Amino acid sequence: MKPLLRIVRESLILGFAEMGAVYTWRTWTFGWLMRLLCQATFYALLGRYVGDEATMRYVLVGNIVVLACMESTIVVISLAGERRMGTLPLLAIAPSGHLPVYLGRGLQWTVTGMTSSLVAWIALPPMLGVPLPWPRAAYAVPVVLLILVSSYGYGCALAGIALRMRGVEWLVLNVAYGIVMTFGGVNVPVEVWPAPLEYAAQALPVVHGLDAVRGILDGASPGRVMRLLGTEAVVGACWYAVAALSMDRLVSVGRRDGSLDYAG
Repeated sequence: MKPLLRIVRESLILGFAEMGAVYTWRTWTFGWLMRLLCQATFYALLGRYVGDEATMRYVLVGNIVVLACMESTIVVISLAGERRMGTLPLLAIAPSGHLPVYLGRGLQWTVTGMTSSLVAWIALPPMLGVPLPWPRAAYAVPVVLLILVSSYGYGCALAGIALRMRGVEWLVLNVAYGIVMTFGGVNVPVEVWPAPLEYAAQALPVVHGLDAVRGILDGASPGRVMRLLGTEAVVGACWYAVAALSMDRLVSVGRRDGSLDYAG
């Protein structure tokens, strides 16, 4: 347990050091965070324009929650950077094993993702005149954390593509996030899509957790909410399993043919 906690601590220190080379607290707050708040506001107002107050609330809640997914999947960029900088072999020979180091490489994005969603959760509904049922709305916060953890596993799994192909990390990130935004029940219910797409969407993070958030706000039964949370946890665990298998395969092949040294 101590080695794992040390990896988490060192990963966060490294991650925030990297962020510090790009952002100051002012540029992050008034640049990046403001951009995310404007994005959620835009979609909410668009929902009001094409629908009604209920539609606006539906879209606003979805876009606030999905911010956690958006930021946590930026782990794709962090992991792809290891190959670009030629440091990927160091992950493979870590004394604690490559998987803990690999999975911990973008943990800073989980912290910023949770921060962004919480700020939006508190600030945007009253600003846009969309009342949330407090204090019940506070019960949704742990659900957002579960969604974030599930989405991070999704990002780690898809990072395997970016580690194998040169220069595709931004494409992978935006497609991955766009799929969740489109088919994950963020702006429109999952049920509006044809049956094959609806079934496929059940494997995405956010879908079941967001449904649980909406259930909490609407006063759904605890049993239904817990079933949705359990499904979200299972989906997240499956994505972590895919990430682990993908990284194991990458490392085993790289050790044989020396491809871990390739920097694109």
